[in-house]
Amino acid sequence: MGTLAQTLSTPLGVVEWFVYLISAVIFVIGLHLMNSPKTARKGNLISAAGMILACAMAFIVLFATEIGNGFEHLVAVVLLIVGILIGTIVGVWSAKKVKMTDMPQLVSVFNTVGGGAAALVALNDILTSEELPTLVVLITAGLGIMIGSVTFTGSLIAAGKLQGVKFLRKLTLPAKGVWNIGFIVLTVVSFVMLCVQPEQRLLWCVLTTVFALCYGLVFVIPIGGADMPVVISVLNACTGTAVAMSGLAINNIALIVAGALVGAAGVTLSLAMSKAMNRPLMS
Repeated sequence: MGTLAQTLSTPLGVVEWFVYLISAVIFVIGLHLMNSPKTARKGNLISAAGMILACAMAFIVLFATEIGNGFEHLVAVVLLIVGILIGTIVGVWSAKKVKMTDMPQLVSVFNTVGGGAAALVALNDILTSEELPTLVVLITAGLGIMIGSVTFTGSLIAAGKLQGVKFLRKLTLPAKGVWNIGFIVLTVVSFVMLCVQPEQRLLWCVLTTVFALCYGLVFVIPIGGADMPVVISVLNACTGTAVAMSGLAINNIALIVAGALVGAAGVTLSLAMSKAMNRPLMS
C-alpha cells in the first residue's frame, strides 16, 4: 500500500479513498445506533454493511492491480479468496450454534483472530519491504505487532477460562508481578531496538512477537473468572487498537477508523463494567 498521494494519483485510487471514507462514516453511524437496545440490531447490520463495502472496494482494487500486472500473484489471490470463504463459513456456523451463555467465549475467540490478524499484517508490512521501512512504519507496525500478539494469547486464555478448561482453571502463576514486569520490559526493549536497528528487523520482529505473546499469557492467567468479562472487553479494545496501528502502517483509512472505534468503545465499556462492579480497572 502506497502513500496517500500515490493512492490519489489515479481515478481508481480516488474512488477507493472515498469509498473507505464512506465506510468509516457508516461504521460511526452503526456504532451510534448500538447505544440503545432498540436500535442495536440495526446498528450492527449497518456496521456490517460498511465493512462489506470496504472489503468489496479492496477486492476491486486487488483485481484491477492483478489485471494490470497480468495476474502475477494469481495463486495468492486464490488462497485469499479460499481463506475468506473458510472464515465466513466458520464464523457464521459458530455464531449460529453458540448459546447465549457462551457468547463471551465466542467474543474472546474473535478477539484472538482479530489480534492475530492485525499482528500478521504488521509483520508482513515490515518484513516484506524491499527497502528499509521508515520510522513511522516501524512504530505503527511495531505497535500493531505488540498489541495484536498480546491480544492473541490473552484472548485464548480468557476463552479457555470461561469455557471451564480444567488445565486453565488449575493453572497458577507464582510471582505474577515479576513475570508481568519482565515481559513488559523485554517487549518494549525489543520494540525500541526494532526502531533503532531496522536493518535487523527480522530478529527484533521475532523477539517482539515472542515476548508480547508471553506477556499476553502472564497477563491473563492470574485473573479469576469473575473479572474475565472485563478482561475480554480490555482485550477487545486492544484488538481495535492493533487494527488501527496496522491500518496506519499500510495507509488504509477503513482499518484506521474501524480499529479506533473498536478501541475507544472497548475502553469505554471496560470502564463502565468496572464501575458497575465497584472495582478499579487496574485491579
